[in-house]
Amino acid sequence: MKCIILAGGFATRLWPLTEAKAKPLLHLKDKPLISHIVEKLPNEVDIIVSTNAAFAEEFNNWAKDYEGKSIKIFVEDSMDDDFKKGALGATAFVIKEEKIDEDLMLIAGDNYFGFKMEDFIGHFKGNPMLAAYDIKELEKAKKFGVVVKQGGKVIGFQEKPENPASTLVSTGCYVFPQKNLTDIVDYAIQHNDDLGGVFEYLLTKGEEIDVFGFSEEWVDIGSFDAYLQANIDLIGNQVIKQNEVTDEGNNFLGSVFLGKRSVIKNSTLENVIILNDCLIDNCVIKNSVIDEKATLRNLDLSYKMIRRKSVIEK
Repeated sequence: MKCIILAGGFATRLWPLTEAKAKPLLHLKDKPLISHIVEKLPNEVDIIVSTNAAFAEEFNNWAKDYEGKSIKIFVEDSMDDDFKKGALGATAFVIKEEKIDEDLMLIAGDNYFGFKMEDFIGHFKGNPMLAAYDIKELEKAKKFGVVVKQGGKVIGFQEKPENPASTLVSTGCYVFPQKNLTDIVDYAIQHNDDLGGVFEYLLTKGEEIDVFGFSEEWVDIGSFDAYLQANIDLIGNQVIKQNEVTDEGNNFLGSVFLGKRSVIKNSTLENVIILNDCLIDNCVIKNSVIDEKATLRNLDLSYKMIRRKSVIEK
């Protein structure tokens, strides 16, 4: 089995954090988001990270930390959002270019999954399969693609329905048997960005689709609020400090992450992510993310995303 991790989107809704960084490389709890996925995959699964030319170097540098795993960085030629292939188009492109001819796991690289990947793979019985999260409330299900199942098989889908038929919502984790790879390629010709739609297409062809239902954590990092909340939920009420952090005269509340070599002085931080090599002096910062090499002095900030290398002083 091979695994494609989709990591080619430009995530404009998360600028400035994603101006020069792919969303799957955003920090989540104590490591990049994509690392949470890769570290759960069995070593015998070959991994292809599909990204674009703008982020190729960053992903190649990231992959150096995983020499024990089979990881290939596959680079499509798009340099900006206007020329991207779309999620399904990118998948079809990798299948054709890499001549994939075996069962395929497909994972959206901007999702966090709390379940064990071994359990997901073990549930695969030769039919197309998707992971569906039990969101537990019908009102919440209205915001997602709802999976309608019967006896462990998918019998229909509802896209952001007014009246959801279930609380199971589709997530970005799938398995396709080798026999269905041509279906992905064919469907992508006219529907290059409709990743979930390929399952509806398979239903119309009479294919059985299996469901792996789970209730462990799941996060789709689609907005700043979702990204911040995911960090809060995973970090919990603790402070995580990486190597060589200077911490002098501070007050930490809620979920706090302090990146490598950051210097934090005389400040109050509450639910804050501070990445590597930052200087924070005499600040009150709440519910914010501070990107690498930023310098902040004498500031009061709430619900802000601070661009890499920013210098803001009052």
